[in-house]
Amino acid sequence: MLKKILLLFLSIFLAYQSYELVGIIFRIEAASWPLVLFIAWIFNMIVTGIFALSGFAFPTQKILPEAYYKIYQPERLKRIHKALRVELFRKFLLMTVWRKAADRKRYFDGKKTGIENLITQSKKSEFGHLIPFLIIGILGIYWLAIGYIKLGVFTLLFNFSGNFYPIILQRHHRMRIQRIRGRKAASGMN
Repeated sequence: MLKKILLLFLSIFLAYQSYELVGIIFRIEAASWPLVLFIAWIFNMIVTGIFALSGFAFPTQKILPEAYYKIYQPERLKRIHKALRVELFRKFLLMTVWRKAADRKRYFDGKKTGIENLITQSKKSEFGHLIPFLIIGILGIYWLAIGYIKLGVFTLLFNFSGNFYPIILQRHHRMRIQRIRGRKAASGMN
């Protein structure tokens, strides 16, 4: 319970920091590329962190209807996955963020019983990237529209790589699980 309260407060803190950062953006003369790049990156990290932390504490994946998580067009998803080279992104994550086996086992322990946890964790992860993707995307487009071109472009690029790629990756995981379950159901196996 203490962990949930701490994560909730951290989420609220990040929400406040993102609000403050947006306010500062309009007061900063962000002429240097490194400063604009840093602001775009930190903004993406803060907004994504809000939803990631709340997802660690609460079942945020339940906010969206179950129908959202079902993959209805697996062939299109496979084409997007391949065209964007999401597999390289997955390998990068396994070499960096998810390099420790213990971290990966909390997501999926490799056992048949771990599949339900994998599905739940993939939904949590997707939700934790979907909402930031939408929020940051809207703000990035807004910044482009009001003339903050560098900030808008960098914000959208970080958003695409930091939120859209994980969404596709999680949907691809569930598509593969759906396909396996479909085969088992068709053959009468449990």
